[in-house]
Amino acid sequence: MKRLFSIILLLLVSISFLTAQNTDNEETPDDYYEGISYKANGAGDQYIKIALMGMFPLNFGDKLSTGGAAEIGYHRFVSEYFALGFDVQFGYNPTIGSNMFTYVPMTFTGTFQPYIGNFEFPLTFGIGAALESYLNRNYFPGLILKGQAGFFYRVAESWSFGVESEYMYMPQWYADHKEWNDYGLFLSAGLIARYHF
Repeated sequence: MKRLFSIILLLLVSISFLTAQNTDNEETPDDYYEGISYKANGAGDQYIKIALMGMFPLNFGDKLSTGGAAEIGYHRFVSEYFALGFDVQFGYNPTIGSNMFTYVPMTFTGTFQPYIGNFEFPLTFGIGAALESYLNRNYFPGLILKGQAGFFYRVAESWSFGVESEYMYMPQWYADHKEWNDYGLFLSAGLIARYHF
């Protein structure tokens, strides 16, 4: 997990460095950006999303404890209000036996994002597949459906920060062992940084 956080931090620093390299060398007055309201996204605008989340199991009773997840995603606007993208997440939840249930959902997403000034309110639906692992049993591809709602503030033209909550449904269906069939419901709450370009 520490390696994942280090990679994410390195990615953020690299993006910031590249952005600084591409800016003009002309000096800008200190008060130039005061009071600027960043305009809505347009077709072709893109962003990279990085998230750290707490994962709360909803239907396992006391079998699973609260866990965590990290997510990275790429999204591209096809109009002022609508974006398509792809997210990859790594999540985990400890079990009562001190074991670990891990999952790697990969989802294609559609996002509707209304805005008011610098405040953005993305509503996202995603569908995809997940690799799930517990003890010696792996399950792939597992269907995953998720819905997200968030609240962001655009602090600069290239950056927005906010919070997001996610509802995730992950069923497991076995053709040969129907008694193993199960489904997972999870709720997340996370802090998200988005780099816009």
